[in-house]
Amino acid sequence: MTADEFLGLVEKYQSQIYQHALYLLGNQEDAEDITQETFIKAWEHCAKLRPKTVRSWLLKCAQNLCFNLLKRHKFQVSLTEGDETELEALMHTNTDSSNPSPDEIVIKQELKEFVRCAISKLPPDMRVIIIMKELDGMSFKEIAKVTKQPEGTVKSTAFRARKKLRELLRHYWRNNE
Repeated sequence: MTADEFLGLVEKYQSQIYQHALYLLGNQEDAEDITQETFIKAWEHCAKLRPKTVRSWLLKCAQNLCFNLLKRHKFQVSLTEGDETELEALMHTNTDSSNPSPDEIVIKQELKEFVRCAISKLPPDMRVIIIMKELDGMSFKEIAKVTKQPEGTVKSTAFRARKKLRELLRHYWRNNE
């Protein structure tokens, strides 16, 4: 892989790797560091990278780096930052309103915070799969490759994660009906 090809790879995947790390870590600076470290490792292994699997390799590398960082810090992740459009996609919130009222804005912000908090309470294996599926838009097959788990295991983990998110968000839904 030439340097120009590698730069194209960085341009293509940098934003996605950053968002993935941000949702796992909840810290902008750590996510930036993990993104940079992921591409450093990719450069070190660029001769081995295959175009068909490079995205999966990068996501798995970033995920491993995030988990190593979390183990070092030994703290529970609090997801407090991120791309709002991706979070709305997770909740399938309707955003066609071009001029939302102040109440609608507050409700949407509150919902996003509840979802971030709920995601942060998921066990790491569930959190990773939900982020990959709902936020990164990956297929179960792609997630299975990245996590090196059978596709059925990924599907059942996603099902259990969604169920747990519904339980965690039940209080919010009851209070806003």
